[in-house]
Amino acid sequence: MHIIKLVIVILILLSIVNYVSAYLQCSNTYILNITSPSAFIFNINGENVNISILRISNNSCQKLIYMNYTKNNLTSGLLLIQGKYEVVVKSTNQFNFHYYIIKLKCIQKALCPSFLFSTNESVLIPIPDLETPEALKAFIISNVSLTFEIIQCNKIIKEYENTTIVFSNYSYVYFKNPKNIFIKICIYKDSLFYLSYKVIPCFINPYLKLSSLSSEGIASYGILNETKATKPYLIKTTSILGKFNISCILAYNYSQNLVPPCSASLQLNVVLKTCSQVYWLQNVLEFLTLKHEFKLADEILNITCIDSTLSNYSITSLNGYVTMVNQSGKIEYYYGNYYCQPELKYCLPLCGYLVTNVSLEKCGILVSFAAILIKNGSFTCYKEIVYDNVLIHGKFKFAYILVCGKHYTPIGSYYDAELVFGGGGNGEITKFCKLNATLWLFYLKKNTYVTFPNYFTFGEDTAEKAVNITVNFCKYYAKLTTGKENFRCYKASSYSIDPFHYHNISSLHNSSTKSITVITISSTHASNPNYYTYEILIPISLILSFILYYLLFRKR
Repeated sequence: MHIIKLVIVILILLSIVNYVSAYLQCSNTYILNITSPSAFIFNINGENVNISILRISNNSCQKLIYMNYTKNNLTSGLLLIQGKYEVVVKSTNQFNFHYYIIKLKCIQKALCPSFLFSTNESVLIPIPDLETPEALKAFIISNVSLTFEIIQCNKIIKEYENTTIVFSNYSYVYFKNPKNIFIKICIYKDSLFYLSYKVIPCFINPYLKLSSLSSEGIASYGILNETKATKPYLIKTTSILGKFNISCILAYNYSQNLVPPCSASLQLNVVLKTCSQVYWLQNVLEFLTLKHEFKLADEILNITCIDSTLSNYSITSLNGYVTMVNQSGKIEYYYGNYYCQPELKYCLPLCGYLVTNVSLEKCGILVSFAAILIKNGSFTCYKEIVYDNVLIHGKFKFAYILVCGKHYTPIGSYYDAELVFGGGGNGEITKFCKLNATLWLFYLKKNTYVTFPNYFTFGEDTAEKAVNITVNFCKYYAKLTTGKENFRCYKASSYSIDPFHYHNISSLHNSSTKSITVITISSTHASNPNYYTYEILIPISLILSFILYYLLFRKR
């Protein structure tokens, strides 16, 4: 009988100990106010930790949307939509807890897009095939558990099952032969998830977009095609110079009604890179070949992402303005010198330079477009025409013209420089009935214009195309005549020029402020200092049990 009484007393005290230990365990509560879809990412350092996330409705009712328990350290996350949330973290042991709230943004970039999906079905996303070795990494976060897969040719390369988050450093995969690649998201119930992936080429492929129609001339893509390997290179400069010598030119387009039928153009196209923006710059001689006239025209396009815009406040010039252009159903915003496009008569041979300069100033980036005529018919002359100075407003850490063979631009085009013949404008495709011209392409290096390491005979960054031009390369320049197109690459001999003591036009280029993800909260917490473990409480409870038994059941 005494043993039974003793057991009853011990059980009572153990239940009291359990209640006290639960009361004394570390419990932390955080209230979150989410204003737009956000990633809630947390890190727990500690053992035996419970985390619960509850959504608080307008009538203060709580709904459990996430619960997890970790025996060891844990890094995880959950997608939260607009609303109020309560995060509760509990443990009987010491722990550290950090969390971050990151606002999610959908960005349209050709090789680095971001999407927000709401679906109750699995999703299969094809990955672009660049026809060169490439890597793929992805980040995904969801409001419910899902399965993330990277698939090639119906074979699962990497898989994460029943998770709410996959970090990009864990999903990295390299493909030597990148064909038939997909990302598959397996959904088990109604889900909202955010996916951002990035295709990382080892080097670009200048022939990727090449069709039977192209613009012809001389171009640098930042790629060296050597016998054993293809190697990318990178050149940063503030000035690109294209030299031309045209002894015969006649173009005629019978089919399109985009510009006058005898139109043609010689274009110097480059890409401007800043700390947060990317711009495409075009410096053009627009010819009316039957009338022996040309005009000087420029255009600037923001290619920071697929849906980037320009405005008459972000980019200004006395000679031009921003206009909207419908390109195959897609609205694009172009700056051009539409107020003032100098028109000149020419005689053959016509020789000179097109020059595009950029310079970083306090108020933004100045882009200067210029043409230099050194021969017009039988007359040798030197006529320098700086026909437009364009200011891109903003504060920037750097700005330069970039030629790079390792990456594509955010819209999937090339970081290249090209001096090419094409149609007269508005995407015209024209046929050259007569052409005899020589083209050179240089970049500024330590106050001297020098050749690029190698050149291609075609350009792919303009909508205007040419038919019936063949290109032959000689040392460091391209000779163009009429004939069948040839798309080739040539290694260039080293050569430099000083174009008649030409002084660099100061130019300044601007980029808008970069929109970065904001980390809004960081929190660290250690467990309650009044912390008791079972190892201490249980022996004490046993001692108290015997004392209580003695006091209650002793013989009087």
